[in-house]
Amino acid sequence: MQPRRTGSEREDVDPLEGEEWARVLEHSGSGVLFAVSENKLHLIRLRERPGSEKQIIGARVYFGSDLNQRGAIAEPLGMTRFRDLSNMSKSNLSVVIAEIIADLPDAFLSFFNRAGNLSLKMHAFELLSGIGPSKAREMVGTRGRKGWKDIASLDSSCSIDSATLLAERMAEEISDNKIEPRLVDLLLRQEV
Repeated sequence: MQPRRTGSEREDVDPLEGEEWARVLEHSGSGVLFAVSENKLHLIRLRERPGSEKQIIGARVYFGSDLNQRGAIAEPLGMTRFRDLSNMSKSNLSVVIAEIIADLPDAFLSFFNRAGNLSLKMHAFELLSGIGPSKAREMVGTRGRKGWKDIASLDSSCSIDSATLLAERMAEEISDNKIEPRLVDLLLRQEV
């Protein structure tokens, strides 16, 4: 019999629930990979399967519950903190996130298609490095009512590298959990 919960108690939710794929940030040298999960961009540690081929930085690896699909991964070891990553992993983070955005653009494109004002003086686009008020207004005008259909049309119409800008912002948020507002939470880590 499970204990009764009061309204003020939260049910513990596994942040990796529903996560199956990750991208490699670094090998620790002891059979452990540091990686970032694809869906919610959680930093995780994975144990390599003994004898498996060494995974390159940015390689997509399966760590989900289907043991038959786990080629290079023996088991997930859990989450890790940004401060526990090596400098190499930290420097690879925004590049690997940009690869995730390029490969799985839908959730990220929705940011550009739905972003609005954060206050009377600031648009959400201004959270991205190099985007000021006038560029944000230009982007909103270019977006129109229907939005962009893909990352390539967004980049060409706005003369930006949207995947890199968004990846740099998300890597910055992962490195410093005090940054507000947090796009990584708004876009990816919403719990239902």
